Amino acid sequence: MTTPTETRQLQGSILNIACVKDSTFCIDNVFYISEINQNLHIGTSIRVIKDIESPHRYSHAFGISPHSYFCFPIMGERKAFVLELNGSTLKHIATLEDHDGDIESCAFSHDGRFFATGGQDGRVFLYEGRSFLAISSLLARSDYISTIRFSKSGDFIAISGFDKFTMIFDVLRHRIAFNFATNDVVEDSCFFEHDEKILLVCRNNASIIFSLKEGKIISQEYPFAFWPTSIAITEEENYALVGTRSDMLYVLSLKDNSKAMEINNEHAGTASLAFSHGHLYIGSIDGALLIIDYNEGREELESSLQKKDYKSAREAINKNVFLSIHPLTKIFDEVWPEILNEAIALLNENEIEKAVELTAPFVVNESKKNEFDFYLSQKEGVKTFLELVNKKDFTKAYEMLKTTKFLVKTQAYEKLENIWNKAFFNAKKLLMENASTNKRLAEQALAPFNNTPKKELIVQLLRNCDVFEKADMLIKKQNFKEYFSLTFQFSFLRETDLYKKVLLVGERMLTNLIELEKNFHYDEAKKIAETLLVFPTLKRAANERIVLMQQKENLLIAIEAKDIKKVYSLVDEIESLRSMQQFKDFTKDFLRCYEEAKTYAQTGDAKRAMVVFGEYMEVHYWVDKIGSLLKTAYLSQIQQNLQSADVNWVITIKRYFERFGKSIELVRLLQEHPAKEILDEFEGDGEGDGYRRYGFVDTIVIYLVQKES
Repeated sequence: MTTPTETRQLQGSILNIACVKDSTFCIDNVFYISEINQNLHIGTSIRVIKDIESPHRYSHAFGISPHSYFCFPIMGERKAFVLELNGSTLKHIATLEDHDGDIESCAFSHDGRFFATGGQDGRVFLYEGRSFLAISSLLARSDYISTIRFSKSGDFIAISGFDKFTMIFDVLRHRIAFNFATNDVVEDSCFFEHDEKILLVCRNNASIIFSLKEGKIISQEYPFAFWPTSIAITEEENYALVGTRSDMLYVLSLKDNSKAMEINNEHAGTASLAFSHGHLYIGSIDGALLIIDYNEGREELESSLQKKDYKSAREAINKNVFLSIHPLTKIFDEVWPEILNEAIALLNENEIEKAVELTAPFVVNESKKNEFDFYLSQKEGVKTFLELVNKKDFTKAYEMLKTTKFLVKTQAYEKLENIWNKAFFNAKKLLMENASTNKRLAEQALAPFNNTPKKELIVQLLRNCDVFEKADMLIKKQNFKEYFSLTFQFSFLRETDLYKKVLLVGERMLTNLIELEKNFHYDEAKKIAETLLVFPTLKRAANERIVLMQQKENLLIAIEAKDIKKVYSLVDEIESLRSMQQFKDFTKDFLRCYEEAKTYAQTGDAKRAMVVFGEYMEVHYWVDKIGSLLKTAYLSQIQQNLQSADVNWVITIKRYFERFGKSIELVRLLQEHPAKEILDEFEGDGEGDGYRRYGFVDTIVIYLVQKES
């Protein structure tokens, strides 16, 4: 474990840590708010409530907003207080009493716009992040909510429950995007890779990656030996730090969901983790707050890597293990193939100590260690193979390859292939100059390979010299279409070095295409894509890029024309277009209308709200978002008429039920009202999105004698 820069002792188990302006705030389970200032000292420490039941030591129930709001659920009372801290002064902002059970989890969005709570009643309530007015509620789950996490953008929430299901809720569109099962309860989760993926850790030691792009779990591993509790993802989103109920912390590589490192912690039981202001904060259940400068020694590391002094670089990392997940350390991966080849060469010369010393800074990584250990154990075989190559006994060398597959990864094999390619090229050149005169010379050049797997290619070259000549000519002219047509006609061409090189050229062209597409140079990118359509291994990828570019162009044209219906129709059909910045900018107009309409909806003026939305009322993309707001308006209308004697409650309740079902808001509104009996007569809970079928109305309330407007 790296020695902490500072250790601060707080009062209780540290349940939440968050960056707020220039400070880092912590909440512990005995209701203390503690501020860690820029000097890493405790600047403020205030106990909010005394003599009250504490949540358990790993609870997710307490929340901290970037705007200095703090949420404190009160155990056993089914409510929570939201307080604002200004200096050392606390101000009561809101009391939330919507749940029918205690709050188990809560979360603020990263920008503080939204706040969500999940309770023992299986419900989730979404609030505005400053006013704490309810925005919506989600249908109750069959069990407690275990954890809630917002995406970086605030457009999505991951909601996990003890029912072992996780829901991804689309906040922007106000709809369920995904709902998937895990094999145990999710303890914590975190979005990464531009909010396109989410990492989840489960009580059974599973680490799961779910792709929002693919709509499925794409990786599930079991890297932990202990119950995981919390996640913090590095700024570059390459790694995740995972705390556990033991004295062990884990570092996961998000690239492949693998365990990169284990770190021992002198304080057993990690309740919370956070990266804040250049430091890593580790909150323990015993109240210890460990503050680590995870960049300490970065200059030494950078200098050593620039000098290719990998031993000194590793020593810098050993002083601060968190440097091992710094982006600089990718150099260890980049140069490893070269280092391994050098080590194998040393092993072939029986220089074992030098090989071990050379690889020492690298083999702290388990996969690299396994790779080197394998060659170390097989050094005699590699040595024999190299001797055969050097003696030009190619027949026996290729026979060894059949039984010892790993040899194809060695430098000796690369040497063998280079000898073959050179001989083949020279023979081909001789035949192309004068096939009849130079045939014997060509045969002599290829003779050492006559009794190897290359024999068939030798025969074809001698018989079909013109075919090889034509292939070379087509590539010189960059006529890839005719070239690949020729390779399908004469399959032996696909065994040549030229074929492999052409495919590599195609890979580079695809990389260039993607870069051009990112920068909106669609015409240039399309030209490359059209060329790649004839590459057998890249045809599918090229076609997908062409289709995607056309879709993007169609969207940009619609945005330019301000064709609202067309824009949203395209994105509704092709969800991936949603990530385009031009589309995000385009949605600002709707969101402006939404904020304006909200003021009318809250007073029950659904008609005025719909007028504000205007053309958006006919846009399917926003139907659920609009529906959530008009639901607020209809509930307000009903509330305003609870004491009215001339309301036709049968029709009114029917109209609401058809559109929103037995929503918890209506049930509570009618709790002490005779109309509750009418609602109870409806079978089941109804459809929460029935408005899609029945549409929206100016007023949900119908009178016995309809009032004149």
